Amino acid sequence: MAIVKANYTQKGRTAKASVRYIENRPGKDGARVVRTLFNADGKVGRADVYTMIDQADKNSYFFRLVISPDPKREDSDKNLSLREITERTIQSLEDRFQKPLQWVAAVHADHTDTRHIHAIAIVPERLNVQDFQRMRSAATEEALEQRRHLDLSREARERSQEQSEGLGLSW
Repeated sequence: MAIVKANYTQKGRTAKASVRYIENRPGKDGARVVRTLFNADGKVGRADVYTMIDQADKNSYFFRLVISPDPKREDSDKNLSLREITERTIQSLEDRFQKPLQWVAAVHADHTDTRHIHAIAIVPERLNVQDFQRMRSAATEEALEQRRHLDLSREARERSQEQSEGLGLSW
């Protein structure tokens, strides 16, 4: 089961500090790393994210999320699309609020063996227990769906390769 952790702030200044963290957290060896920020529209620059934060309603909540598929059951081969998992997780919140939400995320796969996403979502009110259950379910469902597709593709390639080798064909 995927893990979704969160905390929040209502201060744009703190949200901006979180953006700097998710983009620039040092790597495993302490070296400076610059990660690509993305949202539903694709790659996004820090200045655009700052503008998004500045333009948020004054009563908004900036939720800092960590989304992590299970490293043994879901992301064992470290080949899941963490971006798609993030989009599906955020979509579960958009469904709850019945409107698109502003958000930004970055993949963290360089400072720990457990790949994960850090995201910031701007929401109109505090999230509740059901929201977290909904996000966790969405992330888990997407991860397991990807895992099934990837495993089926690998098995099909292996069968094809075995058949080719059985016929004496080599590429």
